[in-house]
Amino acid sequence: MKNLFQHLRMFAYLVSSRHVSCCAVIFVLVLFFTSAIQAQQPVLKHSYTFDNGTAKDMVGEAHGTLHGGKITNGEYVSYAQGHYIDLPGDKIKINNYKTLSLEAYLVAGHYNAFFTMFSYFGNSVGNFGTDYLFHALSNGGHSSTCISCKNYEQPWAVSTNVFSKTVKDLRYHHMVSTFDNHVIKFYLDGVLVNQNTIDQFPNNVLANLSNQLAYLCKSGYVSDPTWYGSIDCFNIYEGVLDASSVAKSAKQYLSSSKELPAEIKDLLNDVLVNPGFKPECELSAQFMQNFKQSKFVVYPTVIRTPDTTMFSKTSAKAFSELMTSDLKLKAELKPEILDPGKLEGRAQFTFFNNDMKNLAASLKQKTSDADYNVILEILFPPQRGKGLNVFGIHIIILNKEGENAFSFLLNSHHDYFTYNDLFSSGSTEEDWENLKLKSTQVAMDAFKKQLKYAQQESNQ
Repeated sequence: MKNLFQHLRMFAYLVSSRHVSCCAVIFVLVLFFTSAIQAQQPVLKHSYTFDNGTAKDMVGEAHGTLHGGKITNGEYVSYAQGHYIDLPGDKIKINNYKTLSLEAYLVAGHYNAFFTMFSYFGNSVGNFGTDYLFHALSNGGHSSTCISCKNYEQPWAVSTNVFSKTVKDLRYHHMVSTFDNHVIKFYLDGVLVNQNTIDQFPNNVLANLSNQLAYLCKSGYVSDPTWYGSIDCFNIYEGVLDASSVAKSAKQYLSSSKELPAEIKDLLNDVLVNPGFKPECELSAQFMQNFKQSKFVVYPTVIRTPDTTMFSKTSAKAFSELMTSDLKLKAELKPEILDPGKLEGRAQFTFFNNDMKNLAASLKQKTSDADYNVILEILFPPQRGKGLNVFGIHIIILNKEGENAFSFLLNSHHDYFTYNDLFSSGSTEEDWENLKLKSTQVAMDAFKKQLKYAQQESNQ
């Protein structure tokens, strides 16, 4: 617009100076306005509809390559880790665009992890994404669109972000991100939820994006899980879709009251989510061979805050009963307390290792005929305000000698932990107990999924 006004001033000068005829000025103005209007009209450059059973680009030549997943009912379904679509970034050439719109018609999978990305254009350096633009439905506790360029040590620190609520409801949605090289906007189901400018980080422009990587259902951050969900259509426009166009497209799509096809629903309901981090352990294979015939004892659950250590027999009793009812194992509660020692370290994995070592030392001082010993540990952060939330869960499983047999941990980066919203708006004694028991159920569900993971790996 600034250039437009500059040209208008120039034309006014020419007319007033009688350097050109009025007709000529009018002719040039018509050409100029026509050109300006055309430049602002979004042009569909690439489109992926999946209607022909492939990830073919129905407009351009940037055909996608499937890495797992399944196309059914004209939709691409990502339903297991490692499922994604690789797009040819060198053909899309997103950094040649002057302005951009990304549009998606999709189903928001309900088992997505804390950090995932729906679409990603950029590069990766080490474990980090760099020179990127992405939009997401579940990323860091938000849905979002984001651009970050020219920072290779902490790319997130210079991000221009637009945030909305996390969407993981197994329903159809319409999602649009637009960027005119100054203002980035995020629409969800036809509504402009927010916008931001690159004023704080002026390097975040399309020309600085990398064409190295282009993904659907995958992040450029190496450790991020892939995204679960279904894609009905994905469009890339050069130009900015306006609010009325976005609202119209969303209304037409969502008002059709589409029912999620049974096959897609079943695929997404059967997602094997990441149940946590289990360090490599030499005894895991042996555990998998004999755990069904083994005897387990469950000790009181360790309840930690940064300043306090308590114990819960109620939680331990619930876990032992779930082992018996859900897994058909021989399990019983042992009311003796095992001493985890002082909470030491700065990171959860350090807490996990230190406490496992201390619990093993304490276990050696007890007498037991069990094959395996189970201790849950639930970590709470410092209490702020009236609410409560769980910081992490440890599931510690030791053999007779106190060696790690099948221990693992959960935190807010792991799918099943996040999905269960381990949070309470109150902080009464009842709230504490309910959250402990809910965490116990999450621990059991994660344990079952770890067993399934291990079984799958052994069959490969």
